[in-house]
Amino acid sequence: MILAFVLTILIVGVVTAGLTIKFDRFFAILMLMFLFKYSVFDAVNVFLWIIMLGALMILLDNKEKIAGLPKQMKIKMFVMIPAFTIITSFLGTMLFTSSSKTPLIIVLGILAILYGLRLIIIHFKPEEMDLQNANPAIVKFCGLFGPILSGFSIGFIGTSLKPLKIPFAIRIGKMNMKQVYLGNTVTTFFASSFAIMWHYFLGKTSTPEIFYQQLLLGAALWTGIHYMSEITNLLFSHKWKKLFQIVIGAALVLASIKVFMLL
Repeated sequence: MILAFVLTILIVGVVTAGLTIKFDRFFAILMLMFLFKYSVFDAVNVFLWIIMLGALMILLDNKEKIAGLPKQMKIKMFVMIPAFTIITSFLGTMLFTSSSKTPLIIVLGILAILYGLRLIIIHFKPEEMDLQNANPAIVKFCGLFGPILSGFSIGFIGTSLKPLKIPFAIRIGKMNMKQVYLGNTVTTFFASSFAIMWHYFLGKTSTPEIFYQQLLLGAALWTGIHYMSEITNLLFSHKWKKLFQIVIGAALVLASIKVFMLL
């Protein structure tokens, strides 16, 4: 258990630092299954704590910026998004609790391939990091269906689908990266918080003991991953970022084979 814990912190911390990922650390769920030998159900439940705490820290770090947002934007983020995600995370949880391991593993394997291909193929240009000419139709589409899709996905499989949603918003919608990322962070925080609650009350084998064990492991892993990522950022040269991204993408595609072998 100690070796699995340390390896998970090292691997996920270094990977997410190189990819500049702060909360939707998909690699963590794979480590929970491969190193900790957890079932896909337990891995998702622990992973929910990791992404919730990651999203919470980003929100706390940006509380002053959030306080300065227009009132309409605050209503959208802290009224509309919670309203959408409490319902959709419930629906995703219902599917999670009623599923056997087979569909969950198949979805994880497919996501590993899609996330990997995204890292291999899509690389944002510097000018794409601060676009100001968003497509109004895409903005409305993402504003409505983004929380619905992420809420359901987090309730069902733990991930917010951020690696797929952000390229769509930036490349197709020409949306601003900072705004998209903040919106997805708020969505992930509420959706994962609600999903943790739903998974506990609706889970077939949930007990207070299991709940607190998952909470403690998730919190410990997030803490270790966070500080490992911060240390790596001090040493990581961004000139290698594109190559690193391609290598990690290829690793995810290969990892999908191991995921499918769990069937």
